[in-house]
Amino acid sequence: MDARPRARPGLLRRRPYLRRVWLSEIVSLLGDWMSLVAVSLLALGDGSGVVALALVMVGHHLPIALFAPVAGVLADRLDRRWLLVVTSVVQGVLTLAMAGAVVLGSVAAVQVLVFVRASVGALRFPVQSAVLRHVVEEDELLEANAILSATWSVMLAVGMAAGGAIAALGPTTALVLDAASFGLGALLLGGLPPMVAEGRPAEGGVASAIASVRRDLALAWRHAWERPRLLAAVLAKTPVHLANGGALLLLNVIAAQRAFAGTAALTLGLMQCVRGAGTGIGPLVGVALVRRGVRGEVAAAAAAWTAFGGIAAVALARHWHWAVLLGVAFVWGLGSGANWVLSSSELQRLSPDRFVGRLSAVDNLALTIGLCATMLGGAVVAERIEAPASAAWIGLGAGVLAWIGLEWMLRRRAAATGAAELAVAELGATEVRSPQETGSSGAPETELSLPPETERR
Repeated sequence: MDARPRARPGLLRRRPYLRRVWLSEIVSLLGDWMSLVAVSLLALGDGSGVVALALVMVGHHLPIALFAPVAGVLADRLDRRWLLVVTSVVQGVLTLAMAGAVVLGSVAAVQVLVFVRASVGALRFPVQSAVLRHVVEEDELLEANAILSATWSVMLAVGMAAGGAIAALGPTTALVLDAASFGLGALLLGGLPPMVAEGRPAEGGVASAIASVRRDLALAWRHAWERPRLLAAVLAKTPVHLANGGALLLLNVIAAQRAFAGTAALTLGLMQCVRGAGTGIGPLVGVALVRRGVRGEVAAAAAAWTAFGGIAAVALARHWHWAVLLGVAFVWGLGSGANWVLSSSELQRLSPDRFVGRLSAVDNLALTIGLCATMLGGAVVAERIEAPASAAWIGLGAGVLAWIGLEWMLRRRAAATGAAELAVAELGATEVRSPQETGSSGAPETELSLPPETERR
């Protein structure tokens, strides 16, 4: 027999269902980024100013927060494959409606449809996070998240650059291409097998899931609250996205004011392309550090502060040479991308499958509220004092304060949890309970939240 070691196939080659999810992301993200450039520049061109731009950007993001609780519960109760397919089809139809609104010259209708489409798309984030548990093994989650994050970044770069070029032909073209991408994504996702949460068969229908949102979210939050490491993963993105909100607004303003690539569309596309390259490389650096023995929390802290530093540099360098501006945007992307992948992988690894959809929804809820708050707050201040950079500084200050507050809270939770576990251990050593006392006869059926050391994943 040949004793020579054989090369292990890449993750995408040996996991065909992951490959389908990955390909659907490629086509969907390419269309999304192209249309985002077109719609953002449409808002700026309408003459309403920075606040109008912020409203369009919030319209892309706020529904994720508003509908995240429902999305998370649906992801843990229904077939995740079916949810992804239906979401893609509905988003494609709404995107065609946006193209029709542009043809009719109704910017207000475009903004409403952006909000409705994003509301439907809110379902995608927790569902996709939960789907990864079905298509790869636990020890492959970090690599799978890195692949999807790198894909997000590459398509951000390519889509923004393409969007800048296609915007010259008009936003209608970009929106029609985006609608086609949703259709192709639905075809790819339709080849996945049924994916119901492990240990929790599909319960009732959509109405039943919506009715149980409050109870189901409370159970998931209690599970995370009792486990500080999982709680840290759920909330890790929020400080960075508080900082991102004002900085993303500033990036659009810089493109409109300087246009160093020839036009505002091409300039915005180029800057987002470079930032996207950073968000792709950052996770690879973070994964490499963890595999070399750096503790996950240290790598996550380094990622957050790299993002903070990059945002501060963008605010300072907005009038400097364009090459310097692109360089600091790349650093910003490095930190932001690493923060996303490290925290997402940890959440998926530490959370039982029956909770992962809801905890991913809480993650998206917190980070999106932060992003939208600093976008709107920064836009109002920047327009009032006529200083666009103030939006970035407001977001950065909020992000740093949130990071410090989160660290303080997590240390207190760790201390409280450790003391509780010690008390339980001491009590167990002095008490002996009979089998009758520990039986489950007559107990109401409920979701159990087991101690971390006995949780089966």
